[in-house]
Order: sequence, then C-alpha cells, then structure tokens
Amino acid sequence: MMTSKPTVKNVADEAEFQLVCARENLQWLAALARAIAREAGGDDRDTKVLVGLVNYLDDTGFSGVDQAIEHFKAASLEYATKNAHDTSVSRHSEAAQ
Repeated sequence: MMTSKPTVKNVADEAEFQLVCARENLQWLAALARAIAREAGGDDRDTKVLVGLVNYLDDTGFSGVDQAIEHFKAASLEYATKNAHDTSVSRHSEAAQ
C-alpha cells in the first residue's frame, strides 16, 4: 500500500478537525460539570472542584482552541489559494511558450 506524503493543506485540515473534536469534548465536559454541580447541591469538596473546573473552562475559552481552529482553517485556505494560483501561473507560462 502506497501512501503519499501529506501536504501542508492536509496537515492543516487534520489539525483543524482534531481541534474541532477537542472543542466538542471540552464543551461536553463543561456541560457535565455544570450539571453535576447543580445536582450535587451540597457544599462538599467535589462540588467546589467541579465549579472551579467550569469557571476555568468558561474563563479560558477552552484554552484558545477556537483561535487555533481559525488559524489552521486560514492556513489551509491560504495554501489552497496559493497552490491554485501557482498552478494557474504555471499553466499560463507553459501556454505562452
């Protein structure tokens, strides 16, 4: 089985996909933590820790995951656009010869 080398666009696309998955996992974790904290209703140690986790996730914006997704999406688009432009210029140059 032959596999080709990944391109910059393939790597950027895969990184974006993995970050989208990570963001969804963090959103699920935050929702679970909020639900558990609401249901616990007590003032025990675990509830305080869960509330701290929820506050941390909300405050950090999931540690920049959204920004990283946008960064890799832009990198992928930029590479695809540049590659399409280079291919177009190359074909145009060949036709001129």
